[in-house]
Amino acid sequence: MTTLPTVPDLATGTVLQLDKEDWRYGGRPLRLRVDRVLHDISHYYQDEWVWIVGEQLDHEGAAQGRIEALVRVTALRGRD
Repeated sequence: MTTLPTVPDLATGTVLQLDKEDWRYGGRPLRLRVDRVLHDISHYYQDEWVWIVGEQLDHEGAAQGRIEALVRVTALRGRD
């Protein structure tokens, strides 16, 4: 039996630095300030991926617009 990673609770305002392999549909690294974690939807992805809603940031931390990102749960380890 495989143990799936637990989807962590991320506090509002947490800044994530994601590699391009850590989130789907972007094809590039992403710096993201968390607004909400959509735990209920992650169950559709067997808790291996989770939707995070937040603000995309540039390399200096300036807001670049709202984004919804499907993020690999293993990329969030150590943040809960």
